[in-house]
Amino acid sequence: MNLLETERLTIRELDVNDASLIYKYSKEKTMLEELPDQVYESRNEAREIIEFLSTKYKTTPQSYPLVYGVVLKKTNTLIGHVGLSVRLDGVEIGYAIGMDYQGNGYATEAVGAFSRWAKSNLKLSAIYGIVKAGNKRSEKVLSNNHFTFHEEVFMKSFGGKYLIKVYIYE
Repeated sequence: MNLLETERLTIRELDVNDASLIYKYSKEKTMLEELPDQVYESRNEAREIIEFLSTKYKTTPQSYPLVYGVVLKKTNTLIGHVGLSVRLDGVEIGYAIGMDYQGNGYATEAVGAFSRWAKSNLKLSAIYGIVKAGNKRSEKVLSNNHFTFHEEVFMKSFGGKYLIKVYIYE
C-alpha cells in the first residue's frame, strides 16, 4: 500500500517481494559503514525482517520500528527505505538509498515528505536525526529538511564508540 507520493518518489509498505533488493542494498559499502545493523546474511533473513516490519503497519497506535520502501516512480524500482524507530527518549528517522541512486536528492525528498507525514499523522512533537560525525551527505539531508543541530555525543554501538551528531525536527 502506498503511504505517500512526492514528485519523483512513492513511499510504500515493504513486502516480501522486496527481499532481494533489500538484501542487495544491505551489502553495499555505505550500509556496511553507516548502518551495520541493517546488513543481512541472506535474502531469507531480509525476507524475515520485512515480514516482521509488515506487522507494524497494521497496529494502532503505530508501533516501531516503522519502515517503508522508497520507490522511484519513473521505473517503479525500490531504491531504498525510510522509517522511524525509538531512540534517545523519542523517535529517530532512518533512511538509506542504494548507491546507484545516491547523489540525486532522493534521500532529501523522501526524508522531507516522510518527516512531514510523521509529524502530522503520528502526532510526534519531535523527530531525531542521528548521524556519525563526518557523514556530510546525511547531515545535508537533515539540514535541508529543517532538522536543527542539537548536540554531539559519543555512542557505543556495533563494537565501537562513535562520535555522532544529533539533529531535531520540531
